[in-house]
Amino acid sequence: MTSLISRVTAFAGRHWLRLLIVGGALFLLSDKQINFNVRLGGPKPPTELAPQEESVAPVVPVDNPQRPVLTDAEPVAVSKAATSEEKASFFDRFKLFGSSEPSAFELLTRQEEQVVAAFLRRFSNVAQAEQEKYGIPASLTLANALLHGRAGQADAAKDYHNYFGLDCGDDWPGATGRSAGQCYRAYENAWTSFRDHSLHITSGKFAAMTQFGNTDYRRWAAGLEELGFNDTSDLAEQLVRTVDRYQLFRFD
Repeated sequence: MTSLISRVTAFAGRHWLRLLIVGGALFLLSDKQINFNVRLGGPKPPTELAPQEESVAPVVPVDNPQRPVLTDAEPVAVSKAATSEEKASFFDRFKLFGSSEPSAFELLTRQEEQVVAAFLRRFSNVAQAEQEKYGIPASLTLANALLHGRAGQADAAKDYHNYFGLDCGDDWPGATGRSAGQCYRAYENAWTSFRDHSLHITSGKFAAMTQFGNTDYRRWAAGLEELGFNDTSDLAEQLVRTVDRYQLFRFD
């Protein structure tokens, strides 16, 4: 036993530098593996667990709790996307669970900012006029048009002036057109599309939403999803994200 210990000690004395390098490399590899597991959603090692922090509600103006605060004196035509929106998650980026169709919001954010800015310059006054007449937040109208008309670049918008993706339906007596295998309402011009949208979401099953405030875009968005404006399961979230991303609340 004494001889074995002497040999080990002698070996360590001769090769201490190599042993130190190997030990350091093993430590770094182990640390990287832990971090990689954490990013994939794996459980954190016991030393990294931290007590759960309490969420703090954002501060909003008292006079209008629905309206975020603008910090700049002059509103920006198109705001930059938040970092969290621009960065796809690990699973979305590598499609580990198969391909999926991009959402309307994702397709919208692929448009050049100049295109979105031009769309807002063209239709913000129309949305505000509809707000005055029907009580619909201009921000909600613009967000819905941006999402479903893709800032005017969707086929139905370009071919049939249909900026809201409204389908034919049994109750639609007007002209129709087809795009991507679906039947859409066809309009003579952009203004009639905006007016039909206002009539559509303030009558029939949507009539109850007229009790919401004309700047309360969050409730209007939730109402459109709840009452089935279309079959998009997260429509309210996409509408709100569109309003916030492009600061559409400044038009209300």
